[in-house]
Amino acid sequence: MLKAMKQKLDQKRVILAEGTAQRIEDYAESQHREALEKMKREEAVNHLLHQEIDKYLYTIHPSFLLNPDAASALQNRLIARSQGKLSFSLHVTSEMRLAHDFYNTDLSVFVRLLEKKGFSLLGNEGRFLTALLNKLSENNYRIYEDRYGSFINKHDTLYDAVYKYLEMADDKNKYESGRIDFLNKYLINKGLLEPDYTKKKLRKLMKSLEKKHSEDYKVTRLEKRMTEIG
Repeated sequence: MLKAMKQKLDQKRVILAEGTAQRIEDYAESQHREALEKMKREEAVNHLLHQEIDKYLYTIHPSFLLNPDAASALQNRLIARSQGKLSFSLHVTSEMRLAHDFYNTDLSVFVRLLEKKGFSLLGNEGRFLTALLNKLSENNYRIYEDRYGSFINKHDTLYDAVYKYLEMADDKNKYESGRIDFLNKYLINKGLLEPDYTKKKLRKLMKSLEKKHSEDYKVTRLEKRMTEIG
């Protein structure tokens, strides 16, 4: 009798073990299917986002958004929109003001159209802004690379490269956000700046070199005049 009971218990254990193994296998397959479906949905959303941004930036080039202050202001405005709030800051730079005006007059329309096509901004503000700025920066780089060409020689130093840019660029726009974004990436690509070098640091370096160049020019002119008098 004990032997028969033991056999029944062993059979139950086998059945339970087989059932547990099957449930684990079914669960794993279910998780795998869900992961694949999620990945497909993400790919579809990314494709839609990048496709629409490409088309949008084909018609407009808001290079001022490449300024870090402007980009930060725009991100705050997008998050505020999702939360149904107003974006407000006590410290507002001219670039931040441009970003707010751009959102109100142009970008908000594009966002609404994008949402109608299936992209939800809620929770995806960072993804949207990153895709927008990356494509804008890519377009911007191509524009100024075509305009300025390859102006750095093999043995040029960082200072040489910056001086050359300052001489080429017109005085009115040489510190414009799009041009600074281009120059920063161009110098990184040429190995003259580290990849994490910020545009803020580059702008500061440019102003310092421009000031030194101006002072050296004044000294040179003074020395020339003294020589002529002497």
